[in-house]
Amino acid sequence: MTFRSYLALAFFLAIVPASARAADCVSSQADYDSKGRFSETLSIIADTCGPLKIIDRRRDDARLQVNIYATYVVFDPPTNTAERRYNEWVEKHTESMNFSDPIESLTSTEVVHTLGGYLYRSPNLLSALVAGWICCGAHGSAWMDALNVNPETGRDVALSELVEIEPTANFCWEQFAQLAGPIEDQGKIFSQRYPREGFVDVMQRLGVWSVGEYGLGTYFGYLLGFAGAEFACIIKTEDLARLVRPGISVPP
Repeated sequence: MTFRSYLALAFFLAIVPASARAADCVSSQADYDSKGRFSETLSIIADTCGPLKIIDRRRDDARLQVNIYATYVVFDPPTNTAERRYNEWVEKHTESMNFSDPIESLTSTEVVHTLGGYLYRSPNLLSALVAGWICCGAHGSAWMDALNVNPETGRDVALSELVEIEPTANFCWEQFAQLAGPIEDQGKIFSQRYPREGFVDVMQRLGVWSVGEYGLGTYFGYLLGFAGAEFACIIKTEDLARLVRPGISVPP
């Protein structure tokens, strides 16, 4: 699964209170702005996640090679510790983005800095993901970060609290070992560099994970050091059912 397709996960509308069931809170639509630059739009699709507001910040720049935007949701107003912590976390990711300060004159070099935010809520978990793209130079770079906390207290929730970590790591390792590309022999190179028996440590050290109604996604970035060879492990809900810890719902 590519970086863009990892972000463009489908969501559906929850119709009962968040205290009673899980819900994806927003959906993302890939789009282009009026000047033909890549863009994204967010929609709130569940009225059960809390008092959400979409924030959409974009640099007003006529130059086609400049594309800087951030679109995400915040709790407005936040009603507990978890919601306040989420707001602080997501806003912090925009602090380095240049929405208004001067940019040196450009020739053919792109200046791209994008951020999209996504949110899921269940009785046991507030799972938030921000992801973006920074360009350019020799290569662009995808990035991702996640926040996974108790939806009331704001306490960090570890992946190992939700799933059996060793079989989950093995599930992802098998996905990666079979990759044919985008670089030649990507799966073979991966399995040689990251032996199966040690991959659980890699997952706990490098994996950025989040939950949605689709299941569980873990993003590892460029494990081989090659731009474009991203590693994202998607475990669909039907597969996740055999990996969760006893007593954990699916999705968590």
